This record gives sequence, C-alpha cells and structure tokens, in this order.
Amino acid sequence: METARNNLLDIRDISPKVRELIKQYAAVNNCTQAEMLEHIVLGWNAQQSESERPPGHEDE
Repeated sequence: METARNNLLDIRDISPKVRELIKQYAAVNNCTQAEMLEHIVLGWNAQQSESERPPGHEDE
C-alpha cells in the first residue's frame, strides 16, 4: 500500500517481539505485515487525534 511506503516507520525498526505479534495479527486478519502495520499506525494516530481535541468538540 502506498501509505505504508510513505510512513517513516518501517517494520525493520520494530523490536522482534512486536514484529512477531504483527506477523500473527496479519495472519489472523488475512493481510500482509505491512498492511497490518499501517492499520495499527492509522488506528494509533486516530486515537491520538481524538485525545488531543478540547472537551466539548466531539463529533456529533
């Protein structure tokens, strides 16, 4: 996926233990490790964005 290639984070930069977990999650979700990493990063970024919003500005 294009987004995965553009991310500064590369699967080789991740500890072997976490890499193994990503490999297992990818197998369970029937996707590549790069796709799983992208999914994790996008989910993390979305969660961080939500936590940085000031109170009272939630989406309706």
